[in-house]
Amino acid sequence: MATIEHKHSPSRAQGSRRRAHALTKPAVIKSAIAKPQASRRRLRNSKHGNPKKPKKRERVPPLLRFTETKRGKTTVRRYSGRTFYRFEEVKRKPVDLVEVFTAGGAHSIEVRFKDKTALHLAIDPAFILETEYADWKTGDWRPIKRWPPIHSETHRIKR
Repeated sequence: MATIEHKHSPSRAQGSRRRAHALTKPAVIKSAIAKPQASRRRLRNSKHGNPKKPKKRERVPPLLRFTETKRGKTTVRRYSGRTFYRFEEVKRKPVDLVEVFTAGGAHSIEVRFKDKTALHLAIDPAFILETEYADWKTGDWRPIKRWPPIHSETHRIKR
């Protein structure tokens, strides 16, 4: 059984015997009393403690299931039929300008930042780029401006 003695030494006026002062008498620590293993388990598994059985996982619809891959700071989330790329390297960088370049077989989007760095996105031929500027401050998509579609050279209708 564990005992605790008072931090302060007993007064010399009390005498030199160890148990002469009430504060120097051994005290019993309740948590040090050994409890049977089964009663500890019962406490842990009661409805106020952690349940022993793991909670049932809710089924996620197939359209919402995805795999996530990290490549450095870049995150790739793959759903069935679509893929999202998140470029964390450019997070919180102030943008200087965005430029779209389209010519015969070369197409690209370049996002230039104020710190003289750029994110360059090269695109294969035959595309239509629909550009929108929106506000997400409320948590919902609120369009601010929409530009006319940009057609790649190979996808344009010849007149």
